[in-house]
Amino acid sequence: MEPNERVIQKSLELFTRYGIRLVTMDQIAEELGMSKRTIYELFKDKDSLVLECLETMHRQFMEEVQEILSNASNVIDALYKLGQHGEKTKASISHLFFEDIRKHYPALWQTMKDRNKPGAGSISYKILKKGIEEEIFRKEINVEIVDTFMRIMMETFHNRENFPENTTDKDLMINIVLPYYLGICTDKGKKLIKEHFQLSFY
Repeated sequence: MEPNERVIQKSLELFTRYGIRLVTMDQIAEELGMSKRTIYELFKDKDSLVLECLETMHRQFMEEVQEILSNASNVIDALYKLGQHGEKTKASISHLFFEDIRKHYPALWQTMKDRNKPGAGSISYKILKKGIEEEIFRKEINVEIVDTFMRIMMETFHNRENFPENTTDKDLMINIVLPYYLGICTDKGKKLIKEHFQLSFY
């Protein structure tokens, strides 16, 4: 592994565990057994390192998503596995990591949001189109509108201030996300959702 890759890997590990602000360049150097001077030869400053870490994180995430989509038997299977992957990823990352990006790296935060904008190149758009081809989603839905609404819904989903205290991801999934998916599904899609998510209602 190249020195810059080692620095990025270790920095990501520390940033996601403790948050960005609490991790110093001295700490990264100590963890790597590398001089801080060497790190600064590879990365101009901490901001540059954070940017490279986020780029690496995004690339790895997209590769994992593409692998899930490629191996899924249908779009409902893909959505189920993507949900499991998301829960696992979320559990491994400190909430301070994203809070630090939002508060102290607003330009990077905006870049992350821009990457999730709806459109023909987005993962969600492709899933909707594939779902229509598989006769899982109703063919008459307007993909552009549904894709845009899905993004708004997921942003709301992740903002816990909008919901009662102690609301869990499962609560939101059962009460918000799945009912909407059921609404755009064919009978075939509804059956697959109930099977994958083990729903005993609707």
